[in-house]
Amino acid sequence: MNKLHLCCGDIYLKGYENLDIQGTLAEKCSPEDVEANSTTLDQYFKYDFGSPRRQVIIDGWINLLLPWDGYEDESIDEIVMISAIEHFTEAEAEFIMSEIKRILKTDGVLKIDFPNVYRTIIDYVDDDPDLCMRLLYCNHKDEFSVHKWGYTPDTFLTLLGDNTEWKEVQFKQNLVVNHDYPMVGCIAKRVR
Repeated sequence: MNKLHLCCGDIYLKGYENLDIQGTLAEKCSPEDVEANSTTLDQYFKYDFGSPRRQVIIDGWINLLLPWDGYEDESIDEIVMISAIEHFTEAEAEFIMSEIKRILKTDGVLKIDFPNVYRTIIDYVDDDPDLCMRLLYCNHKDEFSVHKWGYTPDTFLTLLGDNTEWKEVQFKQNLVVNHDYPMVGCIAKRVR
């Protein structure tokens, strides 16, 4: 199976091609460093939220805002994108989704999640306003640590496109991976 983990950051997902715009190729890292970052979907966040960031180890570089020429039409079985689509503007996300749709096979699966803005405000704005703002806007450590857009299940369905392009679309908290904060998970199968 051909499976991609887009915007992998410092999480090296076993069984996937881990891609990001920055990082060190796994082949140039020690096996111990790769193993320290390695995990599975069911243990995606094996380190506590807010723990120091580890080395970003990747299998390849990708700029999601340029055509994904390295991937043929209908060549990928599964795409995972965790805590990432909100880091792109609405127009950028539309381009990313067009490339996802292009490369996913028929019955290929998209597993993606994004902040639950409504739940974050309800849960944190009064009790922990600093955390609320960090969850809504990210930490601004660098140019990639900024949230540029937000979604609800309805607006994300609009981003996915025509409902004849997808089947079995599901939304639920912690559907894709477990988070310690409010996120909306989405799993959808591609149709042609």
